[in-house]
Amino acid sequence: MKNIFFLFSLSSIISLFGKAPSYQLTSDFWNNPTFVQSFMGDYGFRSEIEPRISKSESFILREVIAKSENNLEEAIVYLEEKIENDSSAALDFALGTMYYQANRMSRSAQAYVQAIEKFPSFLRAHKNLGLVNVSLENLESATRHLAKAISLGENDGSTFIALGYCHLSLDRLVSAENAYRMGLLLFPGSKDGLNGLINCLDQAGRYVEVLNLLDELLESDPQNSRYLQARASALGSLGREKEAAVTLDLLRRMGALKTQELVILGDLYHNLNLYDLSLDAYQEALARTNKLSLSQYIRIAQTLIQRSSYQEGFAYLEKIEKEFGEGRSKDERKLISLLKAEVLQATGKNQQATELLREVVNQHPLEGRALIQLGQLAWKSGDHEYAIIQFQRAAKIDEFENGALIEHARLLVHLRKYQQAANLLERALVIKQEKRVEKYLNAINNLALSARKKL
Repeated sequence: MKNIFFLFSLSSIISLFGKAPSYQLTSDFWNNPTFVQSFMGDYGFRSEIEPRISKSESFILREVIAKSENNLEEAIVYLEEKIENDSSAALDFALGTMYYQANRMSRSAQAYVQAIEKFPSFLRAHKNLGLVNVSLENLESATRHLAKAISLGENDGSTFIALGYCHLSLDRLVSAENAYRMGLLLFPGSKDGLNGLINCLDQAGRYVEVLNLLDELLESDPQNSRYLQARASALGSLGREKEAAVTLDLLRRMGALKTQELVILGDLYHNLNLYDLSLDAYQEALARTNKLSLSQYIRIAQTLIQRSSYQEGFAYLEKIEKEFGEGRSKDERKLISLLKAEVLQATGKNQQATELLREVVNQHPLEGRALIQLGQLAWKSGDHEYAIIQFQRAAKIDEFENGALIEHARLLVHLRKYQQAANLLERALVIKQEKRVEKYLNAINNLALSARKKL
């Protein structure tokens, strides 16, 4: 019997892939010595882009530094008491930095804002305020202040990478790519910069470039599981399913394949008609403690059914019933019923299959797959009139018109109504050109011609 159930498309598999490595800024970014030195500074200021300080304020800052080495909170309280409306922006900057060290991000941002209000061209205050806003996820504000710092002469790679992160999070792919590329020039080898650039290219659909960059990175780090996962995603996006499966299988042998990725591997093998390998991946996923979703259980059952392992496939459908009970949507229950009906029909239980399909049609009158299968079962039982009605109903549904016309034509050929069958096949070819249907139509026309000659 022709399989009328869905095949998982490449797009559904791609949507399950993790994207390229996450563009969240990692702890490596925030703790990198280059970043820390750039962020904290040395409390020395450049006159053209940083405020002047008086001798008394210089003494205060030295006191603050000494106190902060032993007791950060005491240093903060001391400095808070020293800051006045007319004091140097440098003191507000120092207070903002200490708030940052104490992980008091909102207070840190407020102190940097105060510093900028006092000295608008304060480069490091703009930069640090931008970075604090990244931590607070105030990305629009972060973007403005990081860009302002760059316009004032900032040339630290981490600043460009943070700006790239903001643009990427806000879906400004061109700006993000430019920032990341500049950041990587100034901060070579930054994982955050590389991951961000990969994500930019990935989201822009530039998968060939993603793949080239990943292959370059994997040359020096061939066991990097995150890059391998991203490589599999890029290959899948390019429609190179076989290579994507090979990459995921490498991760599997490395012991680095997550449960969801095992299911993806099974899906890829399924699309490649490698059902034994597909089932093997699914079975390994099931053996893990992670609970799979209903759709994943259904794919396993479908794979077994397509391999003609009907008993095992039906067992999985029963397992779905037990595992999920009534906690399923109406469409999910319909899909399970359709699969059950296919198993019942394939194992000769036509009456049970018919009853189940009628239940489906009662609840889903426009379910063309059920209508076509009902027609096939009726034809098999000799009820040709009922079969034709089901094929005609299915043909009124755009998605199933082509398949219904072909099945109807096959029945008419069986009834030796060749001309009517030919008319239906001609309609089917208008919808979709298929060589097998063209050959079938030629054969029917020859039969019709032979029948007329006999008359």
